Amino acid sequence: MPEEIGMFPHHTDVLGYLHSYAERFGLTPHIRLNTGVEKAEKRGDLWWILCENGDEYTSSNLVIATGPQQKQNRELESTVLKGFTGKVYHAGEIKEVTEEHKDKRLLVVGGGETGSDICMEFHKISRFIYWSIPRGQHFFRKVGRVVPWGRPQAIDKASSRMMKTIAPYTRSKPGLSWICKWTTSGSLLAYQGHGIPEWRNNAAFFHFFVNKNGRVLELVDYKHLVPKAGISHCEGREVHFTDGTKQEFDIVIMSTGYKKFFPFVSDTYTNMSIAEHYKFVFNVEDPSLAFVGFVRPVVGSVVGVSELQARWVARVYSKRVSLKPLAERQAELAKDQAHWREYFKHSSCRLEGLVEGFTYIDDIARLAGIYPNYWELFKRNPYHWYIAHFAPYNAATFRLNEPKHEAQAIATMESHRKTTLNPVHLLLIVFLRLVWFDWFLDQLCKVKYSIQVSRWWPTVRQWRLTRAANWVWTLPKRALFDTSFSDAI
Repeated sequence: MPEEIGMFPHHTDVLGYLHSYAERFGLTPHIRLNTGVEKAEKRGDLWWILCENGDEYTSSNLVIATGPQQKQNRELESTVLKGFTGKVYHAGEIKEVTEEHKDKRLLVVGGGETGSDICMEFHKISRFIYWSIPRGQHFFRKVGRVVPWGRPQAIDKASSRMMKTIAPYTRSKPGLSWICKWTTSGSLLAYQGHGIPEWRNNAAFFHFFVNKNGRVLELVDYKHLVPKAGISHCEGREVHFTDGTKQEFDIVIMSTGYKKFFPFVSDTYTNMSIAEHYKFVFNVEDPSLAFVGFVRPVVGSVVGVSELQARWVARVYSKRVSLKPLAERQAELAKDQAHWREYFKHSSCRLEGLVEGFTYIDDIARLAGIYPNYWELFKRNPYHWYIAHFAPYNAATFRLNEPKHEAQAIATMESHRKTTLNPVHLLLIVFLRLVWFDWFLDQLCKVKYSIQVSRWWPTVRQWRLTRAANWVWTLPKRALFDTSFSDAI
């Protein structure tokens, strides 16, 4: 993307980029916009597609890339919210804050980024907001200032190949997880990025979906938002929570995500979980059918994962690489399912395609034949090897095997590397891992949690001495991270 777009592009920037991309590669004549698909079925060796306008197409292969945000998940309306008589919305229905929402008592249910966005927008006009997250949640901030004299940067820039080796995601980032807590909450004792007892769960770091809009935690700190765990039931406008408390609300907004929705293909495919496909992509029995864009990384970009999936599919269908035989695909599928079930055993089962993104991407890249040959890169240019290992994750990594793209790939990676952790920082992380610094902090976090849920803590918390100590303790957080501090007070 053009450099002036920045780290967090607006949706109009993304649309503009897609138009320029389609024009650059001559794709526009091959795209049919505003054309709904009525039906897609396999007839012999070909897929037959019928469109709503009557157009028909046939193809050797079919890729479904309709995205997971199609059918709203409204299951709570028939379960714990069944008795609620106020207004109930799905987050997908909320496009803007209106007068209808002003001065209302609001309950948000569900712990994803959309829930954060709604709380950030609605707290300005609501009488009060409660946020119910039944299974707990882990939080990051999108940007943070790791040191006082440094400029804010995207937190996920700490994702280099060398960083992955020193502090692997699969082991909860040993030596580095303290930075994630610090940059999210300004506290080394903010377990799971928030330190809020109502939202604590038993999932290890990076073994649970991470909400990347941790700025919303400021609303909890400044008493603009009341955190709650699950809901037990509703009576009229009164919502009863699992902690035994209750509160009346005018509006409930369900930030409960979406369900997969492929109404144009047969039940044979719609009844299958995304996790039942080979690497979440190819139908294991009939790989002429592929699904792209339905994997959800714990942290990282859905778009980044989709790009690697799309490259793999394109290379398979153009016969540049081959899939493994059926028996091997089936065995590998069973192994993958067991692995991710264990990895996310404390996470929500609703997210079918949940993965540790960087591990999954490397797996796909190897199968697609585009995983970097680092030894050959080192022999060609040791400095390029250095950049490739110390730059943050970028899709340019998977162009390093292509001589005509190597220079541009290295230039892209170098532009991101300059403002991130350098080798000295990495040595510090190695040291902190060796001395078990994160383990020590985790033990203190357990002590903190036990104090927070004790019977006597609510009283002690109100003592003047306790409030003064808390003000001093949270001063670095307010100074370095609370971007809305002036608004909050």
